[in-house]
Amino acid sequence: MDTSPSAVPWANLAAFFRQHTHDVRNDINGIDLEMELLQELQSDPEALESMNHIRQQLRGMEQRLRSLSVLFHELSPEASPIAASVLLQIWREKHAVLPQAGEVAWVNHLDGETVNVDEEMMGRVFMELLDNAAAFSAGALVTVTGKLEDGMAVFEVSEPKTAAVDPAAWMQPFRSTRHGHHGLGLWTARRMAEANGASFEQRFDDKAGCLVTRVALPTCA
Repeated sequence: MDTSPSAVPWANLAAFFRQHTHDVRNDINGIDLEMELLQELQSDPEALESMNHIRQQLRGMEQRLRSLSVLFHELSPEASPIAASVLLQIWREKHAVLPQAGEVAWVNHLDGETVNVDEEMMGRVFMELLDNAAAFSAGALVTVTGKLEDGMAVFEVSEPKTAAVDPAAWMQPFRSTRHGHHGLGLWTARRMAEANGASFEQRFDDKAGCLVTRVALPTCA
C-alpha cells in the first residue's frame, strides 16, 4: 500500500467528498430559499421567468451532487433469491424503455438456476454497461448472453469495436472526466457487482473484434 505523504486513503477521500457535496447542497438550498423570497417580492413577468430558470438550474445542480455523493457510500445490497433467467429478462425490459437504447441481441441459455442478489443494484450494473455500449459502440449490434458455467450464472456483454481497446485502466476512478461525467461509471458497476458476490471482468477478444464484459454470479445450492 502506498504510504507516501501524497497518497490519500480512499475512505478519507470518500468521506471528504460526501461532506463537501453535503455543504454545497446546503448552500444551494439557501440560494433556492432566497429565490423564493425574491419571487414573492417581484411582479415583473420577465424577472419571474428568469428566476424560475435559475431555480431549475439550482435544483439540477443539487440532484447531480446528490447522485454523485451516493457513489461514495458503502454498498449494502439487499439480496434475495431470483432466477437468473428472470434477472436477464428484467434487464431486457429495462433496456427496452431507455430513451436512446442501442440495438441489443439477447441470448438466454439459462434454465432454472437461482442467484441471490440485490435486483435493483444489479440492474444498475447492466444499465451502465449498456449505456456505455450505446455511447461507444454506436450503430453496432451488442449481444447480451446468459449461460451456466461451472456452477456460475454468467452474463456476457459483447460490443463490436472498429479497433482494439485496452480496458485495463478503465476501473480507475476519475481516469477520464468531462462535463457531467466523472469517470466513475465502470468503477461503480464493478463495486456493485462485487458487493453482490459477482466477479467482473473485461477483455478485448481479438478474433471476434469485441469488447467482452463478463459478470459471473454464484448460483444458489
